[in-house]
Amino acid sequence: MKFRALLACIFFCALNLHALPYWIWHDDSESTQPIRRAFNLTNSVEIQSAPLRFIADAAHVELRINGQRVAIAEMFGPVIEADAKAYLNPGRNEIELRPLKILKHPAVALDLKVHGPNGQQTRFVTAAGWHSMANLGSLSVEKWWTLPPLQISEADDYTQWKRASDATEGTDPNTFQLLPGFKAERLISAGPDDGSWVSLAFDPQGRLTIGREDKGLIRYTFAKGHKSITRTELINQTLKECRGLLYAHDSLFVHANQSKGIFRLRDTNGDGTFDEEKRLHTSEGGFGHGRNALTLGPKGKIYAIHGDSIQLPTEARDLTSPLRRKFQPFRNNEGHVLRMNPDGSEKEIFCAGLRNPYGIAFNADGEAFTYDADAEFDMGTPWYRPTKVKHLTSGADFGWRAVTGSWPPYYPDHPDNTQATLSIGKGSPTGLKFGTRSEFPVDYQKALFILDWTYGRILAVHLRPRGSTYMGSAEVFLRGQPLNLTDLDFGPDGALYFVTGGRKTQSALYRVHYHGPSTQPRGPTQAERNRNQLAHEYRAQRRQAERFHATQGNFEAAPNTPEPRIRQAWRIALEHNPNAQFKINTYDLEQLTAQANLADNSGHLPLNANWPDLLPSQQLAYIDFIRRALERHNWRAEHSQKILTNLAPHFPNASSDLNQALAPLLIQLAPDKAVPQTMRALEASTSQRERIHYLHHLRHAKTGWTLTDRKLYFRILNEYDAFLGGRGLPQALARIRKEAAASLTEKESQALAPELDRKPKLPPLPDLSRRQFVRAWKPEDFADLLGANLAKRNRAAGQKVFHNAMCSRCHRKGSEGYPIGPDLTHIARRFDRATLLTEILAPSQTIAENYQTTVLKLTDNRTLAGQVVPNLDYREPTLQLAENPLHPDKLTKIQKSEILSQSHAPNSLMPQGLLNLFTKDEVLNLLAWLEAPSN
Repeated sequence: MKFRALLACIFFCALNLHALPYWIWHDDSESTQPIRRAFNLTNSVEIQSAPLRFIADAAHVELRINGQRVAIAEMFGPVIEADAKAYLNPGRNEIELRPLKILKHPAVALDLKVHGPNGQQTRFVTAAGWHSMANLGSLSVEKWWTLPPLQISEADDYTQWKRASDATEGTDPNTFQLLPGFKAERLISAGPDDGSWVSLAFDPQGRLTIGREDKGLIRYTFAKGHKSITRTELINQTLKECRGLLYAHDSLFVHANQSKGIFRLRDTNGDGTFDEEKRLHTSEGGFGHGRNALTLGPKGKIYAIHGDSIQLPTEARDLTSPLRRKFQPFRNNEGHVLRMNPDGSEKEIFCAGLRNPYGIAFNADGEAFTYDADAEFDMGTPWYRPTKVKHLTSGADFGWRAVTGSWPPYYPDHPDNTQATLSIGKGSPTGLKFGTRSEFPVDYQKALFILDWTYGRILAVHLRPRGSTYMGSAEVFLRGQPLNLTDLDFGPDGALYFVTGGRKTQSALYRVHYHGPSTQPRGPTQAERNRNQLAHEYRAQRRQAERFHATQGNFEAAPNTPEPRIRQAWRIALEHNPNAQFKINTYDLEQLTAQANLADNSGHLPLNANWPDLLPSQQLAYIDFIRRALERHNWRAEHSQKILTNLAPHFPNASSDLNQALAPLLIQLAPDKAVPQTMRALEASTSQRERIHYLHHLRHAKTGWTLTDRKLYFRILNEYDAFLGGRGLPQALARIRKEAAASLTEKESQALAPELDRKPKLPPLPDLSRRQFVRAWKPEDFADLLGANLAKRNRAAGQKVFHNAMCSRCHRKGSEGYPIGPDLTHIARRFDRATLLTEILAPSQTIAENYQTTVLKLTDNRTLAGQVVPNLDYREPTLQLAENPLHPDKLTKIQKSEILSQSHAPNSLMPQGLLNLFTKDEVLNLLAWLEAPSN
């Protein structure tokens, strides 16, 4: 289908392709009237994609394009990102922003880009001059909005840190990649007797203390200007692996991992040496994901963060829900934050459910943050969780349990867990600090600087309030190789200091300062002022609820607020105080969760949620609530029927997230209907994680199958060689296969015997020696046939063209072909005929990001080009490159350490002219076969 691309501007301005949206609302801030704007698609150009970003503050806003719902931006939810191509029409189009609910100071912003061929682009944004709209400020001044997504590619070297193992000095800072205006300098490299360094902290006199990986502490005294070191002292020789250092309360607090505890060191006589050492806390457990950073929190409390090798302290008061261990997997070793007084008294488990967070820091609002690790073992699976920045609040449970490799697998993310602030992706978290004490420009004084040991990166995380919590985005502030970053701090001169080390690698101390043009703080926009005011109120409300965590008290009702973190805080308070006179609101899912957790029999709980009234996040929470209630309580059959009546009409759904939530529940309750529906979702999905999710939940279903669906299930499962991930992925797929095979009847086992052992096989090269050149086909050669009925074409002949034109050596359609390039099984659902012809005949016109030609420049002056074979286990020190698209099985192995640079070529991996040896009739037969349903 041809689209007409933007934009004839009627009510908005899209002249500047780099313009960013404005926050807008009605002049009357209490108005809930829809905001409508129209535009025309005028030029006859195919639209390739129409990515949009959409966000609302203090309002739930539904986005409709031409009367069709595209998405709902929730007032405390994430930025909505979607492709609006399917909603656009030729000619006149209308965008409608429909408020569903508003609070004080609502605002909305929208950014829609329309991409045509050959890089053409037009843009539509909510604009400052819209009639009867209040301009609340441009998003162009908000750093978090303007940053592109972080990228780690296949060529990035996870093992770069190993290059520091044999080094004799720290990496030259002149090789670092730094943001403009910043400069790095190396102050000192560790000598042979200095050990490897894992922490640092400045004392009140401006001297720097460094923690050694083996044992002991080093103190450096700087010359004036902090550009050189005048004195070096070994101030402790007993504490082992001091990962956490904190100067506070006239003491040095040390978190010594191998010494298994927190120690307080004091200089009681003022001679500059620590003559008093006192153990304040002992923690049991292992050492790897161990005893990490310390920081000073509000009211002078000491906060210590631990990884999941460490056992939860039994003597500490636990602020997390007393019921969280009741229904989820539990082991006593769990990542957590310990809070205590400076003398070690009044110990509390502040929050838990973490994996291996290394650093902890407070922002100017008195709110704590960490950067938590992933589980590389699970990469590629639907239960894998990437590294994330997390806002640490009282009683929070982030869902992680030290049960990696268990079966059935544990999904760590649930709607009732505390949600992370920002997903970073691949990495290995170490230290972090806010730039509050820096002399950097204002945006970077507010930023959270987090260290990634794996890829040698310092990331600047730019946060903005979102209710009582935060959201944001990140950028690479500094990067080097090797640069095995372990910790950082800001010195009295306002510069950033960091050390490298760990795993006995070469260490060095660096200083980063700002030398760019001076910048003046800008005034906040109206949207920012409103947001900050509301955030202050929300934080006060959340802290009111937190007073009842692990404290007995009576309260009649929580404030009626839609803010998720506040609602969670009140639920935790109720679970600590089950006898409190707490009002249960029928449709308050947080309170329903609390009641279900507390009750022995939840059969009386409401099962018929008013689905259209629920927001997307509430729908997911409701499904999860029902799932957990089914697991925990012996419900009667009529209850299950009520659930089916309520949920079954919404499956399958346009939302992939809802489909993945509904499928397991409906497979359990009504497999005869849900199994074939889930198989259609499995067949249509192009996401590896989504496919494995469905394979996993279908494995035990014994009814609802046809023999065709059984064959399809095992065909997809047998492609697991093409699934990419960590060490745990093959084991998980093998277990899924074993349990699925065990669910077969004897008759099914016999019928499926050939399918059970079948593996994908690269088709042979066809013999084209007798074929002659016909024509260099172009999409316009078929313009008069775009609307033709191809139903009576010779599809069997088209299938032969699929093989003879070598399409089958990279693509699969149904059971035909080899899965390297995009799957063509449902290609007619994704592309109209014109687009499909263009993709085949002009493959370089639009190239999917995953299938771009990668150009690698190597240290031996070679330049190689081809498709990088994906491998989600990013710890692999090599990558494989398929240089010849017609021989995708012939791979070149390259050491990542030998890659100088990588870029993308403008040409597709798919060769031009594959159909030039075929007649027009044969091309049309191929189209007919591709458009037909797969066998």
